Amino acid sequence: MIHDIAPHKFNNEFRVQSPKPSDFLVVFFGDKSLLKKNGDSFEIPRVEDFKQGDIPCHYLFSIDDTAYFLADLSISKELVESASDDYVLCPARTYRYMGDPLLRMGGATAAHIAHWESLNRFCGRCGSEMTRSEKERAVVCPKCRNTVYPRISPVVIVAVRNGDKLLMAHNIDNPNPRLFLISGFVEVGESLEQAVHREVMEEAGLRVKNIRYFGSQPWPFSDSLIAGFTAELDGDDTIHMQKEELSEAMWVKREDIPEYETDVSISCCLIENFRRGFSLE
Repeated sequence: MIHDIAPHKFNNEFRVQSPKPSDFLVVFFGDKSLLKKNGDSFEIPRVEDFKQGDIPCHYLFSIDDTAYFLADLSISKELVESASDDYVLCPARTYRYMGDPLLRMGGATAAHIAHWESLNRFCGRCGSEMTRSEKERAVVCPKCRNTVYPRISPVVIVAVRNGDKLLMAHNIDNPNPRLFLISGFVEVGESLEQAVHREVMEEAGLRVKNIRYFGSQPWPFSDSLIAGFTAELDGDDTIHMQKEELSEAMWVKREDIPEYETDVSISCCLIENFRRGFSLE
């Protein structure tokens, strides 16, 4: 999955430090990142790639000994406008397809933090301009002391089994045409297991039982932490698809499921777990 980068180490403790020329510099503008073209792929620019001198930026985290910095949002427009034709603004999901797992994890996580900062430049309580905390990853209102931490929304995803068949679906907002699994954000006041019951009923009109925890992963592309579960069909297997959310929903036999790559998403790991006939226990 995207966070599985061992033996490399992701260091996300808060600290203040200055950038080295070889450190990565993420430039976030609008809801996109400025990336450097490299043939048919993209690279994250490094501090030394920019010739403007000392660029206002702040430390985010490190992977091994290489740090990621975020250019201050106040300078982002200038950096984008002065960039050469070798650079292009790309959506956060571009990081998902980077071949280097360290760049994939680092870039996506940096974009997650950058997106949060961009949404909290002003206080939601009094409207004053926010400042970054000097002791933790947070932004603080200097007037009313409102403190805002990074947004991490809980999501559930579930592999529902019906004998040798798996419930698979395609979300209308997903540009990838392949079938995946039922998932959704956890609502206020419900547990993860209750969210599983609700999402399967809402999107497929099915009841489930024997819900078991499978694993979790950060998912920076939707500011989320995803909890994966397995479950079994409970009762009638007739699907009543929620057309506002899904374009397809069906039971797929194990032998008809193609192989899924498991290096990025927990959805693919759950599908492969079923396809290969592993136990739900």
